[in-house]
Amino acid sequence: MPEDPLQVSEFDLLLAAAMLDRPSREAERTLESLVDTSLLQQPRPGRYRLHDLVRAHARRLAEAAPAAPAEAAEAAEAAAARTAALRLFLDAGRITSDWGPRGFPTGPRPAEAPFAGWKDAEAWLDAAGAELADVVGHAAALGEADYACWIAEAMTDHFLGRGRYHECRTALETALAHADRAGDQRMALALRNCLGIVDVYQGRFPQARAWFTEALDVSRHRADRREEARALGGLAAAELNLGRAEQAIPHLTAVVELSRQLADDWLISMGLCLLGAVHHLQGRNEEALLAFDGAHTHAKANGRPRMLSRVLALAADVHVGLGDYGEATTLLRRAADLVEQAGDTFLHALTLARLGTAEQGAGNLNDAIALHHQALSQHQELDPLTEPHYDRIEMDIRCRLGRAYVAAGRVGEAREQFRTALDVPGAAAHPAEREQALAGLDGLDGRHGLDECEVS
Repeated sequence: MPEDPLQVSEFDLLLAAAMLDRPSREAERTLESLVDTSLLQQPRPGRYRLHDLVRAHARRLAEAAPAAPAEAAEAAEAAAARTAALRLFLDAGRITSDWGPRGFPTGPRPAEAPFAGWKDAEAWLDAAGAELADVVGHAAALGEADYACWIAEAMTDHFLGRGRYHECRTALETALAHADRAGDQRMALALRNCLGIVDVYQGRFPQARAWFTEALDVSRHRADRREEARALGGLAAAELNLGRAEQAIPHLTAVVELSRQLADDWLISMGLCLLGAVHHLQGRNEEALLAFDGAHTHAKANGRPRMLSRVLALAADVHVGLGDYGEATTLLRRAADLVEQAGDTFLHALTLARLGTAEQGAGNLNDAIALHHQALSQHQELDPLTEPHYDRIEMDIRCRLGRAYVAAGRVGEAREQFRTALDVPGAAAHPAEREQALAGLDGLDGRHGLDECEVS
């Protein structure tokens, strides 16, 4: 077996089979024989790693300059193994991406990857753990600039869906530093757009706008309409989050027009989804629902759960505002199922909280309270050190839960939730949520007077 060309500390059967260019059963027999002779270690079921001494010896052999035909053949074998390994990571990333494997206009076409579907590929990437970002660095160090860029782009949705923002940024920045050496000129644009998306997720909207503006300028210069549409969509998202909905509208109109020309279902859905959000924000509910209906049609054609769930949840928000709680709960239950399938803990927490509010509106108070507790459980699975919205989301969920307790006449439990929301360490940074909690307490204690020191 050639030395691991990516220098990852652990690997599994699929990666070994790709590197050896052998069927999985044959590769497994080879691996088990190496385990039996102590040349390979098995730290946990299904995962393997080279013994440190074996790794060091293999690396010395791999770094030696080929001086004979046999050594040249070994070098060619190692190069082929390296390409096969990189291709496996690329295919897994593209299969799990919200765009889907056909949403990437450049790079290798989808291969016969050993995954039953996006869930299988997602599980494989999860098992790789913290080494995914390192794969991009290894590819770049090995002179595989194109693969470094392709993999970083393909892995973006996987990282973001799991709240692994730092790793995502590291992979993208590493790849961008080598984009000028890549044969695929689209990557210099695509990686900038991806970095803008990371900034949007982290609430760094001015920085996101800078990335998208740069990508837009270059994409127009190079006449790359797809990356132009993605940059425009990103700019619209940044403007919307900065409170400039009017500035977002022309961007979104252009996104929808461009994406229809490209017949890109994901881009159309994204553009219509954001346009619907703007309409809802400005009180145009019928136009919002029409936009969400179109977004849902294209999201279904694309078939990716995260986009479908976002469209359903945003449409449900409109129905909640209109007092149509039955339709809202139907949409939100479908959305919750989709994000649970996708393994997106952050979106799952948000969706359950919204569903709880819709159930409260429908008069189903026990269901509402149970859903808010489920949302809190999901929230607690997030990492407070890496999730920038951790405190704000906790405050929002606890305020929703407090209001549900109020509606159920459970005043003591309601007061506890409002006070806990105010005690969140970062509460001062979130004035809207803090105001909700204070208003909740005022509603409970206003008749008797509220000691100001209790909530200061």
